Amino acid sequence: MRYRLPFNPPGHPLDATIPHYGETMAILAAVIFSWTSVFFTTAGRRLGVTTVNLLRLPSGALCLAASHLVLTGRLWPEAMAWDQQLWIGASGIVGLAIGDSALFRAFTRIGPRRSMAVMALAPVFTVVLAWGMLGEELGLWALTGVAVVIGGVVLASIGKAEGSGTFGTIAPRVLTAGLLLALVGAAGQGLGSAFAKMGMAGAAGMDPLGATLVRMVWAAVAYWVVVLPQQKPRVLLESLRDRRGVLALIVATLMGPFISVWISLVAIKNTEAGIAQVLLSMVPIFVVVPAWIVYRDRPSLRSVIGIAIAIGGSALLFLR
Repeated sequence: MRYRLPFNPPGHPLDATIPHYGETMAILAAVIFSWTSVFFTTAGRRLGVTTVNLLRLPSGALCLAASHLVLTGRLWPEAMAWDQQLWIGASGIVGLAIGDSALFRAFTRIGPRRSMAVMALAPVFTVVLAWGMLGEELGLWALTGVAVVIGGVVLASIGKAEGSGTFGTIAPRVLTAGLLLALVGAAGQGLGSAFAKMGMAGAAGMDPLGATLVRMVWAAVAYWVVVLPQQKPRVLLESLRDRRGVLALIVATLMGPFISVWISLVAIKNTEAGIAQVLLSMVPIFVVVPAWIVYRDRPSLRSVIGIAIAIGGSALLFLR
């Protein structure tokens, strides 16, 4: 499949298409988010998970609104129908407010290795819902690629932990709670992708930037309405005195809720939702590099094998 570059209107002298545009954007989003996870980890440890979650969504929404104003002259995508806003907004609540928040808490309880192994299930939720509600029937090569990528991601994520072993020994009750939180994160991410696709289905001219803005605003409002009344303002303000934590949060917000989420919706709009989610779920594969550079965390042999399998599975998706 070939897609028109979004910045070139039909008939433009630079009108061009590139093969597998949506799939390429999904992989790019996964690479960016793999680096984002390093900064969110630092911010979460220094500021607290709740503070990070309260600030990342509205900060991302402000960046998106400013970009939308500069590029379109409007703060809000006024041409978007209400039913489309409902689906895209629901995707933000499910994926960004609920799913990502649960995933961040899973990181603090059972660590990223176990959490991301469970997150490999996200494409399953997307494929099942998109197949049933959007009619996105996937062929044999695509289904094989989905299975291979999931298998490779799981294998890479469950490789033997090396280094300090902070999460080497976990109490059964804590492990169960962490795995359930990661499962909520996987379901939220997978269902959120399908809902976003439903909101953008049949709207060929819908701007992914506008859709991302709607998604982020709905998620921010939902999270603040539910969580903020339960917090003590003094505690939140005191946590913001940590300059390194705030700087890490700013970088993470620019890379994650702003750039990465925007690119991910470009991917979802330009390819099947299930395929996009499988490629977006390859973050555990790409996170090996920043983890190695920042934390000196070398991947195990099993992880290297999982990476090779996942790359082979993504190749099958491109050949479908």
